[in-house]
Amino acid sequence: MIRAARGDITTYAGGAIVNAANNHLRLGAGVAGAIARRGGPAIQAECDRHGAIRVGEAALTGAGDLACRFVIHAATMGDEPVSERSIGAATLASLRLAASRGIADLAFPILGTGIGGFPFRRAVEIMVAAARDAEDRGLRVDTVLYGYTAADAAVIEEVLARSP
Repeated sequence: MIRAARGDITTYAGGAIVNAANNHLRLGAGVAGAIARRGGPAIQAECDRHGAIRVGEAALTGAGDLACRFVIHAATMGDEPVSERSIGAATLASLRLAASRGIADLAFPILGTGIGGFPFRRAVEIMVAAARDAEDRGLRVDTVLYGYTAADAAVIEEVLARSP
């Protein structure tokens, strides 16, 4: 199941949230900064121990002081700029990682649209397609796509309504 939600993803109390990450797993600004502030220094410390990943990959850490159990860091940029490929690959990698760890539900921000500057609607389309592909491959992870504003959540709902 894929659904839209509105608000601050760092308040999500489910299995895991996704961090819109760089491939060096440095928590800076945007969603990553909000996760670092709310979750505390344990998340960055765990990222540092993990080390860099490739753009398009995902890594799992604990959630520190967040309400969820885990954070999945989806690298859409860093050594490469944000692209359609990196958004799709990082979305699918996050869903695979969640499924492999028994995480039943996963909340995503819209990847690549903050600091990465990727067009919001197109990123939503790519992420919905990747999540549907994951479902078709048998990955059963309830997926929540977060829009911070009401307008962003409305775009997500519209794309979901139009997607097969």
